[in-house]
Amino acid sequence: MNRDEIDLLKMLAGDVQWALDHLAQSDTQTARRNLIRCLVSAAEGMSWTYRMNIMSMARHFDEANPLIEMAFAEASYAVTENGVIVEQARHISLTAMIRLTTRVAQTFCPEVKVDFGVAGWSALKKAISVRNRITHPKQPEDLLLSDDEIEAAKAGFFWFSDMAMGVMEAAIKTFAADVRLAKDLIEKYKSGDPDTLALFKRAHQGLDD
Repeated sequence: MNRDEIDLLKMLAGDVQWALDHLAQSDTQTARRNLIRCLVSAAEGMSWTYRMNIMSMARHFDEANPLIEMAFAEASYAVTENGVIVEQARHISLTAMIRLTTRVAQTFCPEVKVDFGVAGWSALKKAISVRNRITHPKQPEDLLLSDDEIEAAKAGFFWFSDMAMGVMEAAIKTFAADVRLAKDLIEKYKSGDPDTLALFKRAHQGLDD
């Protein structure tokens, strides 16, 4: 995770904490709407960081095929009648991207286990639906938020935060183990270890073939 990604998460966490504190001090519908917006915005920012880090490691393990690359970039391509390749933006929902990112992580880190049948996942989907409702209201009632909706939004956000961090932690451990293995091989190669030299020789011959 780079510095910009860390700074992004800190800013989003600060917004969420401010909204929680403000709601605790003054439980108004305005404060509730602000909290919902902050929670879902933070989930979107965290999903971006989750996506970028998992994709980076997937490339290392040669698990990032062109279809996955396009999906993560939220793009597709078309060819015009003039033979020109044109990139077309394709919106992928937050929930779909979270599930795709998790599936990609599992391709190189099989020990990652995420249960999308739990209450936290349902709560996150509910929070997104509520955020969409208050963002595009069609009647006054659309702007009113219940206690259950507020609690679901908080539960969904914190579930996703824990899940994403847990998956990234497991993926990083797998990545680190692979790096250590590569480092050990290089050290053995430098020291003239016969088995390692033979391994490198076979690999080189395979490339030549």
